[in-house]
Amino acid sequence: MKLFSDIVLAVAISAFFCGGAADAHDIPDPVLNRSREMAAKYLSIEVAKADGYQQLFECTTHDEHGTMGVHFIHPGRAGDGKLVLGEPDVLTYEPEPDGSMQLVGMEYIVFEKDWKGKGVPEFLGRTLQRKTTVGVHPVDPYYELHVWHWRHNPAGMFADWNPYVSCEHDMS
Repeated sequence: MKLFSDIVLAVAISAFFCGGAADAHDIPDPVLNRSREMAAKYLSIEVAKADGYQQLFECTTHDEHGTMGVHFIHPGRAGDGKLVLGEPDVLTYEPEPDGSMQLVGMEYIVFEKDWKGKGVPEFLGRTLQRKTTVGVHPVDPYYELHVWHWRHNPAGMFADWNPYVSCEHDMS
């Protein structure tokens, strides 16, 4: 255990002296690990669909910032006004050349009208962002937090867009 804590401390110190904070991809976090473990069943899009996820839009991309992927939303979870670790509201998939979908990330969301807490929601140690669009699609105001568990994101684990994800093979 001492070796593990020394490694974590070394990563944090080197990030500090290199002029930036270590990315969440680089620092072990038991809550983030649990989030990823609980959602790993959705690596199979068929399991996600059987569990109630439905495609929201075509693959969402941005000319400068990267891609979010194809959003699959769970209407019951997204509209319940809660943020639950093991129940991601949205899953994001990257279309593959063979027509399959690869899970790359997920989002925790809560619609503004459903949020019963005080102020802006916080989850996983982060303040959620208020949004009124998904890419170019207008939607009711909501708060969201992206988590790129299955695809490294050089912009950060919680960034909206990921330049390492592509819509090149989207057929929707």
